[in-house]
Amino acid sequence: MFNYLFKKDTLLATIAVFFIMGLLSLLPINTHVLDPIKFALQDFDYNDLAYSRMGKNRETPIDTNIVIVNIGNAGRQEIAAMIQKVNEQHPKVIGVDVLFNAPKGEAEDSLLKAQITNNPKVVLAYNLHSNGEAISHEGFLYGQAPNKGFANFIGEEGGVIRHFAPTMNQGSNDYSFFAASIAKVADPQGYQELKSRHQPIEIINYTHTSEKFVVVDGQELLNGEINSVSLANKVVLLGFVSSEEGSVLDRHFTPMNKNSFGKTLPDMEGVFVHANIIRMILDKDYIRKVPAWITWTLAFLLCWLHMSLFIKYYLERHLWFHLVAKTAQLFSAILFVYLALLFFYKFDTKVNLTPSLVAIILAVDVLYFYEAFCTWLNKKYHYKSVFAHAKHH
Repeated sequence: MFNYLFKKDTLLATIAVFFIMGLLSLLPINTHVLDPIKFALQDFDYNDLAYSRMGKNRETPIDTNIVIVNIGNAGRQEIAAMIQKVNEQHPKVIGVDVLFNAPKGEAEDSLLKAQITNNPKVVLAYNLHSNGEAISHEGFLYGQAPNKGFANFIGEEGGVIRHFAPTMNQGSNDYSFFAASIAKVADPQGYQELKSRHQPIEIINYTHTSEKFVVVDGQELLNGEINSVSLANKVVLLGFVSSEEGSVLDRHFTPMNKNSFGKTLPDMEGVFVHANIIRMILDKDYIRKVPAWITWTLAFLLCWLHMSLFIKYYLERHLWFHLVAKTAQLFSAILFVYLALLFFYKFDTKVNLTPSLVAIILAVDVLYFYEAFCTWLNKKYHYKSVFAHAKHH
């Protein structure tokens, strides 16, 4: 293997692999035959296995500093009363994960407006809309809420929620994400650290399932039946939590879904996704990403090593070439996925080994083309290569 590591042909064949990868990335491939497979895989990320199979954060204790108030089917007047009731206990912040897109009635709207506009601790959720060029906000209380944030998730149209955008920009307007706006009120220093990362997209570090958050019933709160839970100095989120098993209302797929492949039912309400993001910001517990230049350098080096092995068996043990090549590819694929999962599980670091896997898979086919090209160059221009006059044994 190492006899061929520093041969010119090993290096050139490796470069050819990445040249082919570049060409393939430019091709507009549209294969309808593969649509069912694409549909099954489009929301799959092997890092999800760290949650569903390896039990990442499974032993996380219950978070008693973020409390969810389940609004159920409450109307605006009742939601206003819940905000007032929560505020009486002096929480750090009150996040209202409810969309009020249009006015309903003067009586209930005025009560809600009073609670939201007169309380600096309240953060209101709203939706952003984009047509590809312009961004617009939705919500009749948008202009009157002192603290607010957009609640749109990346991939929320039936996909898996793995990322969020801390801010969105449109001209001179900056729109903050709902969970980030809550963190800004609860912990300004933690919010500044989020901003200082200058990441347009953040990976969500899911540390808690929905069962690991304290949930109180909004109606019981109004009736004075909640005595065991103190809301003082807590982050309190008002949102919808379904009491029906199998409900899909305001639920999303997350990496914590036990069915990581071919998911059937969404597993987490939006308010719990926001709670996980808030916890991540407050704890400064971010998922790190290996830089792209390291990813591609590693892919090149690994492909180079494999290419030297492939050339050795191609020239010296051709009878065993395909067996050795396929075995090496399979072993490498399993090893790379395991190592990537281990880094994600242990160190909260996302390593993208897809370029390495693709390069190693393409290496065998590219080697055939490279040998044919070298043979042609040798016959026409007497180009020297390890493949010239080589006999396969």
